[in-house]
Amino acid sequence: MRKRHLLQNIKRSGPGLLIFLFALLSVSGTVAQSMTIKGVVTDETGAGLPGVNILVLGTANGTITDVDGRYELAAEKGATIQYSFTGYSTRSVVVGNSSSIDVAMDPNAEILSEIVVTGYSSQRKRDITGAVAVVSSEDLNKVSATSFTQKLEGRASGVSISSSGEPGEGTTVRIRGISSFQNNDPLYIIDGVPVQDAYSTGFNPNDIESIQVLKDASAASIYGARANNGVIIVTTKKGKSGKTRVTYDAYAGIQTPISNMDYMIKDPLDYSAYVWAKHENAGAVVDAANPYGIGKGKLPVYSYPAGVSNVDESAYSYPDNIIMKANPNGTNWFDEVFRPAAVTEHNIGIAGGNDHGKYYFSTSYLDQNGTMITNYFKRISLRANTEFKAGRFIFGENVALTRSNSVGQDRVGGGNQDEQGVMTWVTLMNPLTPVFDIQGNYAGDKAQGMSNGSNPVSRLNAGKENQGTFYRVLGNAFAELEIFDGLKARTSFGTDFYSNYTGGFSYPTWENREFSSSNGWSENWSNGLTWTWTNTLTLNKTFGGAHNLQLLVGYEAIKGKYRSIGGGLNGYFSTNINGWYLNTGLADPGSRNVFSNGSNYGLASAFAKLDYAYQDKYLVSATIRRDGSSNFGDEKYGTFPAFSLGWRVSKEPFLEGNSWLSDLKLRFGWGITGNQSVPGGNAYDRFGGGTGSTFYDINGAQTSLATGYALTNRGNSATKWEENISTNAGLDLSLYEGKVNFVADIYKRKVDGLLFPAALPGTAGTAAPAYVNIAKMENKGIDLGLDYRNKISGDFGYDVGITFSSYRNEVIDIDGSSTSFFPSGFDSRIGLVNINQIGYSISSFYGYTADGIFRSQAEVDNHATQDGADVGRIRFKDIDGFDDNGELTGKPDGKIDDADKGVIGNPHPDFTAGLNIGLNYKHFDVSIFFFSSVGGQIFNYNKVFDIFGLFNSNVRQEVLTNSFSPANPNGTLPMLDIDDTYSQQPSSFYVEDASYLRLKTLQIGYTLPSGVLGKVFSNLRIYVQAQNLFTITGYSGIDPAPSNFSPQNGLNGDLWTGYDFGNYPANKIFMLGVNAGF
Repeated sequence: MRKRHLLQNIKRSGPGLLIFLFALLSVSGTVAQSMTIKGVVTDETGAGLPGVNILVLGTANGTITDVDGRYELAAEKGATIQYSFTGYSTRSVVVGNSSSIDVAMDPNAEILSEIVVTGYSSQRKRDITGAVAVVSSEDLNKVSATSFTQKLEGRASGVSISSSGEPGEGTTVRIRGISSFQNNDPLYIIDGVPVQDAYSTGFNPNDIESIQVLKDASAASIYGARANNGVIIVTTKKGKSGKTRVTYDAYAGIQTPISNMDYMIKDPLDYSAYVWAKHENAGAVVDAANPYGIGKGKLPVYSYPAGVSNVDESAYSYPDNIIMKANPNGTNWFDEVFRPAAVTEHNIGIAGGNDHGKYYFSTSYLDQNGTMITNYFKRISLRANTEFKAGRFIFGENVALTRSNSVGQDRVGGGNQDEQGVMTWVTLMNPLTPVFDIQGNYAGDKAQGMSNGSNPVSRLNAGKENQGTFYRVLGNAFAELEIFDGLKARTSFGTDFYSNYTGGFSYPTWENREFSSSNGWSENWSNGLTWTWTNTLTLNKTFGGAHNLQLLVGYEAIKGKYRSIGGGLNGYFSTNINGWYLNTGLADPGSRNVFSNGSNYGLASAFAKLDYAYQDKYLVSATIRRDGSSNFGDEKYGTFPAFSLGWRVSKEPFLEGNSWLSDLKLRFGWGITGNQSVPGGNAYDRFGGGTGSTFYDINGAQTSLATGYALTNRGNSATKWEENISTNAGLDLSLYEGKVNFVADIYKRKVDGLLFPAALPGTAGTAAPAYVNIAKMENKGIDLGLDYRNKISGDFGYDVGITFSSYRNEVIDIDGSSTSFFPSGFDSRIGLVNINQIGYSISSFYGYTADGIFRSQAEVDNHATQDGADVGRIRFKDIDGFDDNGELTGKPDGKIDDADKGVIGNPHPDFTAGLNIGLNYKHFDVSIFFFSSVGGQIFNYNKVFDIFGLFNSNVRQEVLTNSFSPANPNGTLPMLDIDDTYSQQPSSFYVEDASYLRLKTLQIGYTLPSGVLGKVFSNLRIYVQAQNLFTITGYSGIDPAPSNFSPQNGLNGDLWTGYDFGNYPANKIFMLGVNAGF
């Protein structure tokens, strides 16, 4: 009954109901009217991103972007559109009034770094149990630099980078400090090819896809004998399936030195006051032959000849009668030598491919002028990376060709870190001396009482055609076969070939007091080839749903050969570069200095690695490598095991279900790595001869010579590998779906059997000593890293990254009865100042402890006996004494002697820290990088010149205002006194705090919206960048972060760490750059 009644009501009201429903649907359709949405989805570079999945949530309506990243779909106002793509964070956008929606996808750092290369294989980053730092191309691209190692600075804790501003100079990279008396460079693996040198300057940084830094032995021991100093694995870019993409990256900038040495005296009248004061305080007078000897407070008309006011300038004759007018305004030698300098770099990359083959080609050109006049560096590089697939078979190659050209004075020797270095000449030269004499030839400090420096402008221009040309080919060919699912066999053959040439011409220096009257030509040529053949078999299986196993076994053979030849001769008639040959000089051919040398070495290795994971919770990794090296005699073979454990605590029931906890993993690792850095043939005695040593006039008639041989190098067949035993405990923490990531590692590295050519007694003859295992060393430290990423809204995002590293280095044992030793091969004017002593860090500073200044005769009389003690001179502490047997007593003995010398400073910082800040707002991006080093010290050897005025050098302005004198009793510098050589002795007076904070990089970029690019560009970004904007430091020298001291005889500069003897200053750089995609 009720049903019939309902139907009757519907019939009666049918027309009105239909009208009502139609009106309702009309209104509803107006509210939820569908609209066509169009737009472009771009990646982090602004390039269109093909294949992005786009879905209107709550519907089945979706699409994907085309090859240019463009899309089109229908959606209602107020609907939510979701954009997702592998490797990128998912984006959601609510449809508003606009029908155009462009979306910029953000890389998901956790996903992108999921698979990383860790040594002959790859694995998920979250499963790594060793101490490994991963740096992506996204991080590397936040700074433009001429070398990839400079880009690495501050991106990985435990990794220190140092370099100067010299164009083309390599960077010094140290992982977790110094651990050897020999080479401390890490091993670089470039696409599987090992390189054990600072390859950074010969490598196009734009080619890099990612960098992995293996810091502890559990991660690095798979490389065995070469991994003592850590391993840096560089993976270059590869082609990707899809449309061919062309990229163009370029920048142009201006460089200026970060310091201009404005602390030096520039006014000749001030220098005149200095000269008179140091003579008067010594009870002496300024010699009339000295240009300043014409009278106190007076300046001469001529700096040479000195002591005269009238000179017949028409009698000028070069080089017999040089006439130099004094510069009353003062010559600023720093400004004469340095200038603003341009730097430009251009990079073109082409990438593409399909399911059967992929390719990446690139070319790069770098042109960097030095801020020091006449020197520059140019580099051109070519790269080809290809990969082809045929069924289960994959093959390809990665090869790079680099040609670099370095021009300038220090290409031929001398450098910038000794008395023949330009920076020393800038300090030595007198402000009174002009750059040119009256006829336009170069002037110099030729007069008596002036410095023994050399006009740096003259020397740099004389060396402007000195050059080095360097070629390098680095690459490998590989083939891989998937035998069955999970089992792969791979073989690769890599080569590293280089050919280097350097040549330089030296001119007479008639303008100097210590002049040279001859010219000369020297040139050197060397080449080397190292090949590496690696074969591996990898099994990767998951079974039982909970067990994941990866097993790697392999064999590797390495063979290297090096050859060098060179020579020099004086007496060239022509200064035309085209006539400079070793056989065209006019000097006695017997004076020709010709040499050649070379080496051969080989390494044969077998290795295995096991990675096992249970339920993605419990992780085990174990490696073992057996190396045989031709560098050793009876101890050719070394075995290097390692293991590490991981526990993903976040997978345990008591932590699962916490939405804020993404990952928590505890790690522990132990392992042994090695070091084979000894010359080939070290195991054997070697003999040689020469006219000056082994040719004898046996019969005494002086009419004939009998040739002979002598022992030149002693051998030691018992020398064995250095062993670096490393223990590491770490923690990986990720919160809020990867927004917060924290990594902590604490480690201990104990090195046994440190290699060093120990000094021999004089009775052993002149033969060079063999390398022997001499000592033990220990490093303890902590590495921390914290990253935070967040988006406040759809338009604004930011990220903050902090790295912190601290370590303590200690020499814990030295063989024999000695408790210390000095490095050999280099000495200073004041003696040896770097020492390796039990209980202290490698390269600690050695000398007296300065205890202020003698300010009265009573202080002199009441002090311990000290040679040269006098009012105004430095007072040294009486710390220890010798007994009758020459042993230290541990008590003051009332006299200052060698017993009172000891460790006075430590070049290793207490800690270093980096702060990276990234900001993104709409199309703008900002990247900021600060770096700080706290607690390290520098031995400022430059004070020998710029404080004490050795060799009558120029000095600092504060020498006039802050030196002790009766009129300035509170002065902190020694009294000006030409007779005071005693205060110059090595002491803590030279040691300064090298702590600093530096704004390393500031980059601001703008990515043009895709809608304005047209059809030519897929992305276009313009940026400005500034480097080394400011430095906060208390160090009085030119730079608190000097590059490693480099003795010119090829010795290990780490043995002089912290020793500042002139340094090419770092540069402040302002640049404009562009990143474009086509």
